[in-house]
Amino acid sequence: MRVQKKTKRELYWGITLVLMILIFSFSAKNGTSSAGMSIGYAKELARILSFFGFFKIHSNADLMMHAEAVHTFVRKTAHFTEYAVLGFFTYKAVSCDVKDRKKAVLIAQLISTGYASTDEIHQLFVPGREGKVFDVMIDSCGAFCGIMVSMITKGQRFEHLYCI
Repeated sequence: MRVQKKTKRELYWGITLVLMILIFSFSAKNGTSSAGMSIGYAKELARILSFFGFFKIHSNADLMMHAEAVHTFVRKTAHFTEYAVLGFFTYKAVSCDVKDRKKAVLIAQLISTGYASTDEIHQLFVPGREGKVFDVMIDSCGAFCGIMVSMITKGQRFEHLYCI
């Protein structure tokens, strides 16, 4: 039983570290590369919204106009989502070491928000990027939601996934 708990602990901390490295690599992309990636997703979202009748796209100019309209949404949703996943796994990792749920939530939130803060500072040094306090707030909210999902599922059918 002890080996299984140690294995889960290592797995969850490993996933958390990999997610942090992934987030760092996304943040290391220069402004042009980052914008190009997110505008690609924004174009796809615009096409989907057009299919459902929200937009009318008759030309590439229409597509770009509508893609620009949803671009901020795509970027902020990416921030929220990547930190929700980080928060989820950070809580799982922390709860292997900290049995008090409130303390585990607090520590996981502090780790996630602290990482979001350092990530935005990192972006200050990347050409064409900027660090934003608003993004730290979005990241923190995403992490909190991920932590809550992780905490709520802990007592349910998924308990075999947790360090107990």
